[in-house]
Amino acid sequence: MGETIMFILGGLGIFLFGINLMGDSLKEMAGDKLKVIIEKTTNTPIKGILVGAAVTALIQSSSGTTALAVGLVRAGLLSFPQAIGIIMGANIGTTITAFIVGLDIGAAALWFVAIGAILVFFVSKEKIKILGNIILGFGLLFFGLETMGDALKELLKVYETQTTALFTWLGETPIGWIMGLFVGTGVTAVVQSSSATISIVQKLYGQGNIPLMAAIPILLGCNIGTTVTAMFACVGGGTQAKRTSLIHAIFNVFGAVLFMFLLVPYTALVQLIEDNILAPMGADPSMTLAFAHIIFNFVTTFILYFFVNKLVLLANKLIKDTEEEHKIYDELLDYSLINRSSTLALSFVKSAIDYMANKVKRFVYIAKEYSFEKNDEYFEEAKRLEERINILDKRIHDYIIKLIITDVSVKSSKLMSKYLDQIKDFERIGDHCKNLFGFFKERYENKMELSTDGIQDLEQI
Repeated sequence: MGETIMFILGGLGIFLFGINLMGDSLKEMAGDKLKVIIEKTTNTPIKGILVGAAVTALIQSSSGTTALAVGLVRAGLLSFPQAIGIIMGANIGTTITAFIVGLDIGAAALWFVAIGAILVFFVSKEKIKILGNIILGFGLLFFGLETMGDALKELLKVYETQTTALFTWLGETPIGWIMGLFVGTGVTAVVQSSSATISIVQKLYGQGNIPLMAAIPILLGCNIGTTVTAMFACVGGGTQAKRTSLIHAIFNVFGAVLFMFLLVPYTALVQLIEDNILAPMGADPSMTLAFAHIIFNFVTTFILYFFVNKLVLLANKLIKDTEEEHKIYDELLDYSLINRSSTLALSFVKSAIDYMANKVKRFVYIAKEYSFEKNDEYFEEAKRLEERINILDKRIHDYIIKLIITDVSVKSSKLMSKYLDQIKDFERIGDHCKNLFGFFKERYENKMELSTDGIQDLEQI
């Protein structure tokens, strides 16, 4: 009994390690491509969905993509509506893992491990080593799943009567369906991976140990449990980050509740797909749940896509603005990202500089307006802008210095040197705008008006 539990937990550990290794290596392999994906994110929900799906398929973690979106919102580098699209896409992208598991190539898992290990330890070229890590992670994923599945099979044999009765009850009664939903939610919240929980259920279903009617509510619960990661990511964050996390929870809870109400026809549809498409093709039964997962996420995304604006209004209503805007700069840049992905960290720097440029542009505009006409609102805004630009200058500078001492390419190093010059120029422009405000404020207080020629000269300048 103790040995069986050890194999179950050990297999789960190998599975999680494998999927993380594969995802991290894919991110590293993507390099500048991932940077392009992030930079192409716009304020249109469709593009956000595509980006979310692509990034999640790449890093093999919807929780990771959602946490990344929340982090970007916290940093002020991503708008709230943009994040909604990415979250929707992340739920679609995560279905890729279920399809990988459904391939059922566990018998060849150790071959992948062997090939990956050879590439990692016996090849000196860096890109080949990264490829080796991808293959190694892929093999470990399936080896862990096989180890865990075999141990579960043995455990279920020992308690065959009890487990059969339990799974039958979960699949036959409405209370059992609800309990399945809670089981999926709880297990996913604990292991912080919906992919792991879904993979276990796929394995049980593939072995014929759990009926489809019991497996699907657990799968739906996994989608609720995965929102816990985003909840953690927004702790201590700003209002917009909390709203983003709330939308993620609303999206998955709405989908799960909707499909629980439609559980009987939904299960019948999935069974129809298995009987008429998958079974004739000779596909592994665990692929059935992969299709169930993708149907859930596509339908939920399709429905809620038409209510994005309503979701924004709802989140704004539920979570009020309670803090000063400048506090968001305390969370401007994610230092942990430097060691994980210097390419993505560099894209954060560019986004932060673009953000700083817009603040400077606004400062120049109101300085010009104030020079022609006294406006106390502009003067108060100028004080806020000057403070924010100084904070941005310091934080971006410190972040670049941390990034530049890591093992970055010569090209990236030169680019960061240019970035340092840019933020210093922006900071100086801000200082000049501040001086202009001070100069004209003194003139207004002393009742010194510009002559007609003076106004013309100033307009020309």
